[in-house]
Amino acid sequence: MATGGSGFGVVDMLYQTISDSLFGRRPNVYVDKELIKLSPSSRTDAGVHALRNALICQVPTEVAPFDSTSEKKSSYLMNWNSALNEFCSGAMKVLDLHAVSPGFCIRRHVSYRKYTYRLAVCRNWELWESLKESPSTVCYSERNYAWRLPPGFSPEKASDVCDVFKGRHVMGSFFKHTNREKRKEPSSRSTIRNILHCQLSKGEAYSVNNDIYDYYNVTIISKSFVREQIRRMMSCLVFHSYDRLPMETIRWLLRNPISSNFYDIRIPIAPPNGLFSLKLSILLRCSLIHFLTIRISGIVLRKNVSRPRAEDSWCCIL
Repeated sequence: MATGGSGFGVVDMLYQTISDSLFGRRPNVYVDKELIKLSPSSRTDAGVHALRNALICQVPTEVAPFDSTSEKKSSYLMNWNSALNEFCSGAMKVLDLHAVSPGFCIRRHVSYRKYTYRLAVCRNWELWESLKESPSTVCYSERNYAWRLPPGFSPEKASDVCDVFKGRHVMGSFFKHTNREKRKEPSSRSTIRNILHCQLSKGEAYSVNNDIYDYYNVTIISKSFVREQIRRMMSCLVFHSYDRLPMETIRWLLRNPISSNFYDIRIPIAPPNGLFSLKLSILLRCSLIHFLTIRISGIVLRKNVSRPRAEDSWCCIL
C-alpha cells in the first residue's frame, strides 16, 4: 500500500476515487491537492500483502462530515466501492468510515497490529530438486504468497525462537536504518517494541491443495514495528530451524541493538511475499475527523498528513 513514484499507488487510487466523488472527474475539474489528504495507519514493504488497513482523510468542512447521517455514509461507501470496482475490480474495498477529532493520530492511536508470515516447506529433497528444474502449478500458486523452503525445517527450533522474541526488546538490530536516514534525523528514534504474541502454527495451502509442501504460519502481534523488523525476525527463525544460525547469535542481536549488525553478520532478509497484514485495532475516542477502513489485495499506503487546518474536517476510513 504505497503512493509510489509513478502515481499509480494504492493511496493515489483511493485519493482519486474520493476526489472524483466530491468534485467531479477530470478533465472538467482540476482539484488542488491540498484539499484532500490521505495517510495510512500502517506502511509495509513492496510485496507485502496488506489485507486490511486504515487511513485518515482530511477534507474541507463544506463537504464533511461523510457520516452525518446513515444514508449519507452508505451513499459514500457505495459510490467509492462502485468506482473502485469499475476501474480496478477486486483490488480494494472500503468497509467503513468514522468521524474523529483533530487530535486523532492514525498511527499512534493503534491498539495492536497483527501479521502472519507463511512458510511452505518441501517434503523431500528429490521433490525439491525436481521443482527447481521444473516448477509445478502449485509452485506458481505459492510463489507470491509464501517463502518456499527446502526440507529440514524444524518446527520445534522455530518455536524456541518465537519464545525468545516475546516481550519487550530494543529492536535496533532488526531495523532497516541507513546512514543516509540517520544523517537526516535530528535525534535518534526509539526502537523499543513489545511483542505481545509470537507463535508458530500449522498452515494450509493458499489456493491449491497438494502433497508437495508442509505449511506453517508465524503470527506476530505488537502495537508497532520498526522497518523490516518482521522480515528480519523471520530470517532468524528460519535459519535457526535449519541449524544455520545459533540461538546465542539471536540473543546477541537483541542485546546489541545496532542497525548494521544484520549486514555485518550477513544474514539474508526474508522475502516480503510471505508476509500478510491481517488485523489492525484502532482506539476511536474522538469526534470531528473522518476515518476510513479498507481491505486491499496485496498493496499498502504510505504518505504523511500535515497539521490540521481550521477549515478542514477529518475522517478515518476503514
